[in-house]
Amino acid sequence: MPTTLSISEAKQRLGEIADRAIQGEHIVIVRKSKLLALKPLELPEPVPMRPPGYFEDCYDREAIKESNMLASRSARKLVK
Repeated sequence: MPTTLSISEAKQRLGEIADRAIQGEHIVIVRKSKLLALKPLELPEPVPMRPPGYFEDCYDREAIKESNMLASRSARKLVK
């Protein structure tokens, strides 16, 4: 069962409560009849940057020309 605290009690002991949440304890803070859960956030691994030219061998020149030709005839092209 989670530990439930009022917002004023949580303000007085925020450091202690944060440490307990980091250790895995479920903490719930009550504010105006609303429940807030305090839990640690795990950040995802960053997406690695691709070196220049990484995708060069994915398409041949003819496929690129055809793609560009189709894009230039697109109905979404803005009319000036």
